[in-house]
Amino acid sequence: MEEKLKLFQRMVVGCAAALLAGTATIAPAAAEGEVIIAVGGGLFERGLSENIATAFTRETGINVRFVAASPGERSARVKAMAEADRFEWDIVLSSERHARLLSEHLMEDVCEKADVAGKVVDGGCKSFGVLGIVGGLPLVYRADKFDGKKMTGWADFFDPEGFPGPRGLPNYGSPLVVIAPALLADGVPADKLYPIDFDRAFAVLDRIKPEIAVWWRSGDQSQQIFRSEEAIAGQLWGGRALGLVGEGMPLEVIWDGAPADEAYWVVLKKGPNQANAVKFLNHYFSSTDGHSEFYAMTNWDTANRAYLEGIPAGESSGHPGLFVSKMLKEDYDWSVPNADETLTRWNEWLSR
Repeated sequence: MEEKLKLFQRMVVGCAAALLAGTATIAPAAAEGEVIIAVGGGLFERGLSENIATAFTRETGINVRFVAASPGERSARVKAMAEADRFEWDIVLSSERHARLLSEHLMEDVCEKADVAGKVVDGGCKSFGVLGIVGGLPLVYRADKFDGKKMTGWADFFDPEGFPGPRGLPNYGSPLVVIAPALLADGVPADKLYPIDFDRAFAVLDRIKPEIAVWWRSGDQSQQIFRSEEAIAGQLWGGRALGLVGEGMPLEVIWDGAPADEAYWVVLKKGPNQANAVKFLNHYFSSTDGHSEFYAMTNWDTANRAYLEGIPAGESSGHPGLFVSKMLKEDYDWSVPNADETLTRWNEWLSR
């Protein structure tokens, strides 16, 4: 998930051997081999290990070994493995952007091979992998501010006269997560956001620029500015927003129109344990064991259809997985070749 997964990453330093040695292992009930999965580390890895992987090992006897690495490290290691023609991982949890860059090394039609096409959320099957984890960057605001008025979407957020007050927005190298909501607020339909009209987007952002008190760069910082009330409205990673709600903060979280923050399970086509990789994905989407516990630990949803359909109605507002169809999806066919121009235009606007 690129920079967006920073919430759950603990960077692994050192050489490639040290990277591969940094693993979390679950002892199998009956040894049936293993599957090696590269993820982001930290709380995210622990949530998968203690809940999803434990249930898989209990049922199959297949050991799950996790390797912690940042998104960039994961991509670099896969490319290095390909050059050496020696693949040491089976599955990688990847953003769509990184998966596209690694496509020649990935198993195609994973959904069919793992028999999960009807068990993942709509749109979750891609040629390069299958949607595994769902999150987003929702609009959030303090419900105890604004004299009781309620924001209903991005149009309200970009209306400083109707909703005056300090705001906090992300600036960690992915400007489209701010630019796309600005266009949506100005009436551009979600399916017509690309190609990006930069002039129109920055005109919308100009409306609230004086109100932006903080451009946050980390998950910890994003939460702290709401605790200190440096910002009373803004945009947060969903897990961080739900963490503040869990602390008792009267924070409203609006998922409709949130830029999607998703991770895909991709299978390396020359991985050492392909059969077990397919079995892991089949179990991940065929069983709901551990999925609720994973959410409780991380505030991220899995894309397991049965799990999401089983969420009680009274708890639905806290689950990003139930809003997948309403989130903004990045058009990578446009954004990847236009990445340099996007960042240049963004930095020029910030410096004005």
